[in-house]
Amino acid sequence: MTTRPRPSLLIPILAGVLVAVVALLIVVLATDDNGTTAATTTTGASTTAVTTTAASTTTSSTTAASTTTFAGGTDTVTHTEMTGTPGPNLTDLRIGDHDGFVRVVFDLTGAGTPMYIVGYESPPFSGASGEPVPVGGTAFLAVHLSPALRYDIDTMVPTYTGDLVLVPGLDPIEQIVFVDDFEAAMYWVIGLSAQRPFTVEVMQDPVRLVIDIAK
Repeated sequence: MTTRPRPSLLIPILAGVLVAVVALLIVVLATDDNGTTAATTTTGASTTAVTTTAASTTTSSTTAASTTTFAGGTDTVTHTEMTGTPGPNLTDLRIGDHDGFVRVVFDLTGAGTPMYIVGYESPPFSGASGEPVPVGGTAFLAVHLSPALRYDIDTMVPTYTGDLVLVPGLDPIEQIVFVDDFEAAMYWVIGLSAQRPFTVEVMQDPVRLVIDIAK
């Protein structure tokens, strides 16, 4: 004999079946074509990265080249009028390196302006003895200076005790050579690697003959 469920129990069973069907239907609708359950992604606020490129500033520093204009020449410079009481003693001979030129300085005693002749000459060079004095170089700047002596004429004590042949190692000077100082007429020759413009000036305290030679 078959036992039928009572009507009071049938309603809850049907309700449960209906709930199950609805749940299954929701799952099916939420499944994509590949059978993969679609995932719902919630994306937060989109953040845009802003790249700030600092302006590259290049400072161009232009340094003007140091240019020295040498206001000299190659003609002989002559001063034949003595003023004051310059000399008569040479105390020092100095060579200095400067921007664009080298300087040769003859230091003297006394006060005033001596006589001088400074100009290019050709070898051979000789003094009162007539003996040739060799000078290194290919161009020769002769310096005649008066009154000037290497010693005190009264005591015969030397006032200039430096070298008579100087090799300063400053281009364009190759040698500076003493030739003579007979009767207080002093004679030196500056041997150069090539002929260069020059200037001549007399300065005071102490008296000194200053010769600048362009490099």
